[in-house]
Parts: sequence; structure tokens; C-alpha cells
Amino acid sequence: MAALCFPKEGITKNDFHHAVFNEIVTILSGPRNGLQLATKKSIDEDELILTVGLTDPEAKKQLAHMEDLSVRLSQTLYDEKKVDVPTSTKQYTGLDYNAAGKFVPSPGKELNGDEIPNNHNAYLRYSAKKAHMFEEVSQLDCIRLVKRRLLKFLHMDELVDHDIVNQWFPVHHWDELDELHKKGWNNPTRILQWPSEARSDSINKYFGPEMAFFFHWYNHLTRWLAFPAILSIFTYGARISGLVSRIQINYVSMAFAAMLVIWSSMYVSQYRQAKNLKQNKWGMENLGASALVVRKQFKDAYRDSFADYAQHFFHWFMVVFFVFETIMAVYYVTQMQVRAKQHPHEHGPFGIPNEYIAQYAKYLITINIKLVDKVWTPISNMLTNRENWRSVQELQQSMIAKMFCVKMFVFYYPFVYIIVIQPYTKGCGPDNSRNDLTGCIDELNESLILFFFSQIAIEIALLIAYLGLAAWGVRSERSKHPDKEYTYLELQGKTMPYTEEDLISDSLNAVVTYGYIILFGVSLPFMCLLGFLTNLVMIRLVAYKVSYAYQRPMPKAMDGIGTWEGVMRILGYVGVLTNAYIAMFTLRAFRDEDMVWKLIMFIVLQNVGMGLKMAIEGLFDERNSAHKRIIEYHDDCKDVLLDEKDPPQIGDGKVAALESPFK
Repeated sequence: MAALCFPKEGITKNDFHHAVFNEIVTILSGPRNGLQLATKKSIDEDELILTVGLTDPEAKKQLAHMEDLSVRLSQTLYDEKKVDVPTSTKQYTGLDYNAAGKFVPSPGKELNGDEIPNNHNAYLRYSAKKAHMFEEVSQLDCIRLVKRRLLKFLHMDELVDHDIVNQWFPVHHWDELDELHKKGWNNPTRILQWPSEARSDSINKYFGPEMAFFFHWYNHLTRWLAFPAILSIFTYGARISGLVSRIQINYVSMAFAAMLVIWSSMYVSQYRQAKNLKQNKWGMENLGASALVVRKQFKDAYRDSFADYAQHFFHWFMVVFFVFETIMAVYYVTQMQVRAKQHPHEHGPFGIPNEYIAQYAKYLITINIKLVDKVWTPISNMLTNRENWRSVQELQQSMIAKMFCVKMFVFYYPFVYIIVIQPYTKGCGPDNSRNDLTGCIDELNESLILFFFSQIAIEIALLIAYLGLAAWGVRSERSKHPDKEYTYLELQGKTMPYTEEDLISDSLNAVVTYGYIILFGVSLPFMCLLGFLTNLVMIRLVAYKVSYAYQRPMPKAMDGIGTWEGVMRILGYVGVLTNAYIAMFTLRAFRDEDMVWKLIMFIVLQNVGMGLKMAIEGLFDERNSAHKRIIEYHDDCKDVLLDEKDPPQIGDGKVAALESPFK
């Protein structure tokens, strides 16, 4: 580990920076690292950009060996050993299944136009002595290696804290982004492009597993939403046609909700299999403790101290505070609407006429949802980062748990309030009825539609704001030096880093959309179509954002979407409760039934629904048959691939002189 030299008395800041810069160059480009360095001054010459790369073939091999990099076995090795590469597409020879089969291309193309292969080469720890067995160290692997060497020899956080380094980040490659753009992946004008399974392979090669698993999950969810989205069109057509009565529509909605219970179970199970298959293809299986990144801020002596407990307590206190704020905000807006309807000719808060309050106050709930969302996210992230978590993964799990606790309540409570609490307090519809809950259902549907459209509008506005800030910074610097070239590298320095908090926020948007569909599907089946279209738009916006509005995310080893997979499974079970409640207690079809009968049917429906979900999820193993056969095939042929043979002699080779007792 290199030691940083701090300024002595009398030394200038410029001399100190000069000394540290020379030391960094010596360390990184010296014989212990072999990295290639280059410098470039910014357009106004107030910053020095130092690029660190790994281009020397021998240095790649040595560093990959030293860092125990996991690399794919090459196609050449399989050909030399006359061993087929297994694919995930079933191949049959006669009556027997051939796990290897022939080469089968999957739909889609690489960035260079080649077909994306459907083969699953094995991954092993890289060995410089057996370099011929492996594929070449990829550009993404080079970024990982450079990052590991930087962190091994330099205290990057200290360099930033002492204003020696402003920021450090992996650089985008315009040519590859442009290829992704031509394919439509990060092109916002191609929102109707089908979210294919194969596209995530290209994302993995450029951004790494963490971002690839995120988009793989997003694409998978969107594809699965297509089926209920199409069905919802027919239910919506029946609703507006006038040919079907309201009660008949209620029964159609209940059947649709039952379908969603089955659909969500199938989706969760199928996604788990698809994710595990990608783990195998991307070399992310069995990461375990090897993927844990220990935080340098972690202090073992601080763990379990009073201050440590106090930090966690305060964070959870803030969770409760924001939940309470949501309850009070909904209560205040609701009471304000009730008073406005009772006294339409008077004025409310701030002199606003009550007729406007009665009509537009419902939008305040949507504003509160978005406001709390934007306020709680940075507060929770700041508190989590200050807590004494040992690994980055533990920190992320804590961040997701606390963020989701608040946002789940903030996003869903106002809508649950409309159908659970409002009928027995304010009442439903213009006449505030407590028996006919049709007005509450209509209000719920209007609020849900408003949320979906406002979500897209806000994301577009934020994206434009990020791009505008970067463009403003570039324009202000170029105006001072119109004759100088402004490079793409310097432009990236003006954009914001795409952090773990940003990824969590983007993941949460998708989970929230899924939650609305699962929780309130019986009320508004048309939400499935809205969710499907929203996802198509959001996928393109997020892809565009990480490609052009933000710096390139640092590639990280990841075996899936982490905690979000469990969150979506939990939402599926909660959805059984909410849909059963809406069906029995709010739909007109059962309005005149006895309360005891409603309670009995509610209990029956929710138990049948949960039992059905558990039965469906239990039918599917974590790995599909193709995945199992790939693993079994590699187990059978790994000795051939690795030339692992028993030695001709083990031990001293002498035969024991023992007389058989059976003679």
C-alpha cells in the first residue's frame, strides 16, 4: 500500500500536488502494475485529466492471474478437445437429449453486428500459464482490474477528501454507445421496441453484471406484462361499451384478479430460472463471500457500541416520521375536501375558493407522494452511508429495506386509504355514500391513472434537467475558449456519477409499478396496459440516462437484483389480500350481502389465493432443465477440457507385501 505524503510546513499546495502526482504515476505505471497513463488538460486548464488504462497484453494476463479474475474458457479450447459447447436451447439426437447439441444463435446481435451466441462456456480462475485456455481479457475486465489496482495502492477517498483528485470514474466509449443506440436500446424514440432477452448480453459486456441484471429483470417483467395488458384491453372495452352491466364487469374484474394471482406466481418462478441461467452464462454463479466488498469506513470497534445503536435507532425513527407524515397528509387533504364540499361558496386555506379545493385537492396527494420520494431518498442514503456496515452489500440491503419501508407506505397508503378507510369516514362519491362504494373505486382508478402519467412526466423532466446542467457547464466553458477542442472525455467529467442510490431508485420505480398492478388489479385491470406502456418508456429513459446523462457506472459483480426479488414475491402475497378485500367489500356485485358472509368469503378467497401461489411457485425448481444439463455436462467433460489425468505413479510405487487371509 502506497503512503500519501502530506504537506510539510512551508510547502505550497501546487508543490504538494506535484509531488503526489509524480508518486501516483510512479506507482501505477511502474513494474508492480504496468498500467498505461496519459494526461490532458481541461479546456480552461484548471484541471488535469489523468487516464489510466490497461492495454499491454502481457500486463493483462499477469494482473488477471494476480487478481484471480474469473474468465470464460475459449471456443478454441472446446474445439481442440473436440468437446461441444453446451447451449440453453434443447437439442435432440434420436431419443436421447444431447446437452451440448449444435451451435444455436439466440435472437439479437452483438454491438459489432455478430449473432449473440447461445452457448454457455465454463468460467475458471484465470491462469497466466494456461492463457491459451481462456478468452482474451475483455475491456470490462480491464476496468475491474484497473479499479482493483487503484484501490490496492491508493486511498482514493483520501485523495478526493484532500482535493487532490476531483473525481474518478470509468469512461464511456462513444462507438459502443452509438452501436447500442443504433440497435434501439438507449434510443428514446424506439420506445415500442420489444424488450428482448438477448439484449441483456450486450449490456453485460459493456456495463457489467449489475446493470445487466437490472435491465434483464426490467425486460423480463415488461415481456410478461404483455399478456395481462392485452387482456385488460378487452375488459376496458367491456367497461366503456355499455353492453355489460356494472355487476357483470365486477365479475370480469374478479376473474382478471384471479388470473393476476396465477400470473404473478408464474412470473416470479420463471424470472428466477431465467436469472439463474444468466448467472451461468455470465459467470456469476456461486459468488458468495468472494463478491463481498469490505468498506474502508467500517470500524469493528465501533460495532455494537452505544453510538452505533443510536445511529440505527435514529434512522428507523426517521422511517416512522415519514410514514406518519404520509398518514397526516392524506388525512388533512381528505378533511379539507370534505369541508370544501360542505361549504362550496366559502374559502379554504390561503384564501383558495372551496370549489377549487373540492375539485383539485386530490392532486395534492400525488404531489406529496413525489415530494416525499425525492426528500426521503437523499436523507436515507446519507444516514445509511454514515452507518457502520462492514460490506457494500450489507449497506445496500439496509438502504433498500429502509427506503422501501417508507416508499411502499407513501406510494400505496393513499390508495389503500381510498378503498379501506374513506368509505367509513368520508364516504364515497358526490353523495358521500357509505353503502355504495362505486365512487371510491372510480376515485381510486382516477388517482392510479394520474400516478402513472405523472411518473413518466417527472422522469422526463429530471432527465432533461440533468442534460441541461451538463450542457450549461460545457457551454459556459466553451464560450471562454471558442478556439479550443472540448473532448468527450471532459464532457463526461461534467456529468453526474450513476451511484448505487440511483440504481436503487430506478429499481424502486419498476417495483412500485408492479405493486400497483398486483395490489389493485381487481379495481382497474387497465393498469396492466398502463404498466406495460410505462415500462416500455422507462426502459428507454433509464438506458438513455445511464448512457448519456451520467458517467459510466462502475462494473460490479452481481448474481441478480438482490433484495428486490424477495420484495416482488412479498407484494404478490399482499396483493392476494388487497384484491380479496376490494372484491368482497367494495364491488357492487356483493354490496347487499351480509357482512358475516363477506368476511367468510374474504377469508376463503385470500387462503385459496395464497395456497394457489405457493403451489405454483413450488412446481418450479430454481434451475430449469436446460440449466441443469449445462452444469451436468460441464461436470462430465471438465477433466477433458482441463487435461486433468491421474499421474502414472502415486507415492513410492511399491506394492504392499500382504498375504491374503482367504487363501
